[in-house]
Amino acid sequence: MKAAPTRESVWPLVGREPEIDMLVGRLSELPVRAQILIGPPGIGKTALATLVAERMPDRRVVSVIALAELGAVPLAAFSPVLTALELPVDPAQAVPAVVSRIGRHPGDHLLVVDDAPRLDEVSAAVVYQLVRGFGVPMIATARLGEALPGPLAKLLLEGFAQERQVGGLAVDDIQELLRHRFGAAGRRADAMRLAGRTEGNPLYLRMLVETADRDGAVRITDGVVEIDDGQTPPDLLQTIGAAVASLDADERGALRFVSVTQPLDLDGLDSHDRSVPWPRRVFDALIARGVLVREAGSRAVRVAHPLLSEALETIGDDTAGAREHAIRHLAALGDPTSRFKAIVLHSAGEDDPDAADLVWAADHAFRSADFEHAAALALHAARVASGNAQLFRAHLVLACAKSSVGELEAADAAFDAALAAAESAPNADEPAAGASASSTDVSAEAVSWSDRALLASRRGEHLAFRRFDVAAAIRAAEELQAVAPPSVGAALDPELRLWRGLVGQMGERSHDHTSDGEGGEESPEMLVRGAVASIMTESMNGRTASAVEAASLLAEAQAKYGVLDPFAAAMIGFETYFDLLSRGEHERAVEFAEARRATAGEGAGIWTSTVAEHRSYNGRLTEARRLCALAVDQLRWRDPFAIMPLALAIRADLTAKSGDLAGARALLDAMDPAQRAEPKALMMVAECEAWLSYANGDAVRAAALIEDAAEQAVAVGFHLVAAISLGVCIRIDRVDRAASILEAICEQVPASLRLYTALRDVAVALRDRMPARVPAAAAALVAGGMAPTALDAVAIARRMRSDAETRHRLDRVAMMAADGVDAPLLQVREVPLVSPREREVAIAAAGRARSREIAERFGVSSRTIDNHLQSVYRKLGVSSRDELRAALIETGLLPATLDPALKDSATASRG
Repeated sequence: MKAAPTRESVWPLVGREPEIDMLVGRLSELPVRAQILIGPPGIGKTALATLVAERMPDRRVVSVIALAELGAVPLAAFSPVLTALELPVDPAQAVPAVVSRIGRHPGDHLLVVDDAPRLDEVSAAVVYQLVRGFGVPMIATARLGEALPGPLAKLLLEGFAQERQVGGLAVDDIQELLRHRFGAAGRRADAMRLAGRTEGNPLYLRMLVETADRDGAVRITDGVVEIDDGQTPPDLLQTIGAAVASLDADERGALRFVSVTQPLDLDGLDSHDRSVPWPRRVFDALIARGVLVREAGSRAVRVAHPLLSEALETIGDDTAGAREHAIRHLAALGDPTSRFKAIVLHSAGEDDPDAADLVWAADHAFRSADFEHAAALALHAARVASGNAQLFRAHLVLACAKSSVGELEAADAAFDAALAAAESAPNADEPAAGASASSTDVSAEAVSWSDRALLASRRGEHLAFRRFDVAAAIRAAEELQAVAPPSVGAALDPELRLWRGLVGQMGERSHDHTSDGEGGEESPEMLVRGAVASIMTESMNGRTASAVEAASLLAEAQAKYGVLDPFAAAMIGFETYFDLLSRGEHERAVEFAEARRATAGEGAGIWTSTVAEHRSYNGRLTEARRLCALAVDQLRWRDPFAIMPLALAIRADLTAKSGDLAGARALLDAMDPAQRAEPKALMMVAECEAWLSYANGDAVRAAALIEDAAEQAVAVGFHLVAAISLGVCIRIDRVDRAASILEAICEQVPASLRLYTALRDVAVALRDRMPARVPAAAAALVAGGMAPTALDAVAIARRMRSDAETRHRLDRVAMMAADGVDAPLLQVREVPLVSPREREVAIAAAGRARSREIAERFGVSSRTIDNHLQSVYRKLGVSSRDELRAALIETGLLPATLDPALKDSATASRG
């Protein structure tokens, strides 16, 4: 007899506890790895992702829901998020708004993306920015066999996401589900049969069991559920395979053609490429059958599902004809992307493309940061090259690609091969033996001076930033300058200045390049590389105008010639960041750096490391450690400018600041000697060593470590890092020598760079024991982002003999500086600071709110508010709301409004 269910049709998720625990752990650890759950429809991916989110109640879930029917609508998947966060819906405004809102607090959010393959392009790009650029944890679902959108596939390729195959339920799990559903244990034999037929798919299982229940095929006998189940639903792959098999030979050929040329412009096909053998009606028939789909707003078509292309491979048609037509069609289009696709298709065939085409494609892939394809195409080009010139170009691209992915031995070998080929080939202006200067063979065999300079530049970058052999990079460039025409040699000067600066050879100069020697116009590649080097050099030296000029030159070159270097764009903006930071506008500086993290592409690690270091000096220890872990991870993937040693040193320094001295020592000792000696890392290594020495009671050695390293940094022009690190000497109350170094630095930089002068003024005031000068300088340090340094300076100054007004002003600065600082301080504060609630009450009262209004706002009594105010008055040394308002304006907690009384009050207080 049919058994009536003992409870509602409840199907809980069972058997997933180990997976849930693992996923929660992966999403909580540093660096975060986004988790992409892969499985067939109905396997329980969405339910699993939901349970994981429920296990992380401290995170605000950001639900991104992808729908196939909205795939052409920009940012459609984020529509619920925009509504919930009250953000603008226009994509032009919404994208930066949602990235800023969520990216600012990555540890507070969890992205949950359902049906990721169906994301619209804009939503997929936003997800990529949030995960890679900001480290926002994400769990996503994707159906087995469906291709992820490009940005999410890139996350997997780059190691920022992991695929998790969601398996089916075991027999024990099915028995447990049957017990939940019917209140009785499922018969083992039935559970085994169901597991086999459904492969443990929960959706299929539920369909079978509920169908059997409706059909009266479920019986409960002696507390055991017996089930006679029906047929299993058809499999997705079988459905797609059947759809492909139903096509005729012409339709399958046309489908193959579209699959490798997509998006295919049907209008262009009619008007520009009549060699394609399939008439329009064949493509229209494929559209009508749902095998091809039109892109919104155009005549271009795509294959409706990626599995359709895979299913074609199982059918034994002759595919050569479709491929040949695709190659000719793509080559005829003429744009770089189509040309690249044509060459790649050709290279996969039986006959080889022309070596020149392969070299071009390899270089195109390299510029696009597709280093794997670049290396493969360059190797192919080297195999079919017809002379030294082609060998040179192939090996140069191969070397650059291998260097970019950290395969240093392979890069060394390829650079050596490129050098050997160049030495065996004539210069562009030197005809080969037996050939005329105008011969085509001569131009094909020649290696121009510009190309030789590019080799010296690229190889120098490899040696300096990946082999940490800066001296070898300098030697190679100088050797070329000695024989090259002056105009070519001059193109290497910006990089030589950078490399010489790294090893303290700032006074060295290249030979005279003023004469107009041969060599032609400056190579666009060398123009870009010189601009990148100048941005780094001039920014670190505090020469903002020169750095801005170099950045402008780089931007113009990129606009004119396209992307010539996959990493160059990452450097645009450093001049702005360093200028804002040097001027003491740290909030604007970090906002700018955060924005660049989202757009830096392959150079994201550089900017993540920058923000991590910035937050370290802000005293935001928790955030800094999270960002540093992410930066190290990103730099392991791409580190074009040798930032990894600096990031590792920052991680060790943060570990020391958090109190884990043994851990910090282990991290320092784990660094390769070449990494510790890397010039950009030297200062941070010294800071970490100083922290360890101070923690062991040796303040004298701690100060000496910082001072010696700072003088070395100043000698190579790294004024900013030297000045910031000297803040450690302020914090440990060893300022005599540090003050003198800071005074010397300030003589070399513009007075408008307020962070330098604030550090100098604090150090000099403490050295000269003049505490009355500390509050203003310490407040400037807070504005410059060095709150812990300001707080320790205030604590030291307060121990000096001073009047009551000075002590009150010091306390006010301390109140301003302490907000948000979670890093431990070195100096013991002698007075309690204003509590967070007192701070809120004080700001409200200074804004002219009455006690009753403030009490209603916070849900407390007016007496409680008055008590808070009296405590604030006592701590800040004020006696009225007007004096309180002036004090808060002085510390920056309250803006000076247009009310003249406020301005006068603030002025009087400062006076």
